[in-house]
Amino acid sequence: MHFVQAKTLLNRENGMNVYRGCMHGCVYCDSRSRCYQFTHPFEDIEVKENAPELLEKILRTKRKKIMIGTGSMCDPYQPCEMDLRIVRRCLELIDRYGFGAAVLTKSDRVLRDLDLFTSINRKAKALVQMTLTIADEGLSRKLEPNVCNSRRRYEVLKEFQRAGIPT
Repeated sequence: MHFVQAKTLLNRENGMNVYRGCMHGCVYCDSRSRCYQFTHPFEDIEVKENAPELLEKILRTKRKKIMIGTGSMCDPYQPCEMDLRIVRRCLELIDRYGFGAAVLTKSDRVLRDLDLFTSINRKAKALVQMTLTIADEGLSRKLEPNVCNSRRRYEVLKEFQRAGIPT
């Protein structure tokens, strides 16, 4: 893992990736493609340590309330997030400024932020998405060695649904 001071955070579609690279090890991941211009090994997570500051600067000046998405390139709920809490701090800002949030993850660690997604959903809109790949747990472990299985992801989605958050 290494830390960088990012110059930008949101892309044209309002997507946000506070991490570059991934520890999940999914064999089918297309984010490893050379077209994304990684200058470091994919498993060496690049942490945009100033992401919350960049996001606040953006949200303070946005006139139109938008949905901010995360997870399209790299999973926001990798193991390092539990210590670094960068995604959580960004969600707190999204909540404070009244914007919407959408997340795509394969990790049950997203449950840590259920309180924030609930608050965001009351003010704007929150959406939690999880890839459900295969029911065969043995094959799942081979395809996605470092994430929870599809059954667990389904349980996580049900918890968000019970909280009134679209999945």
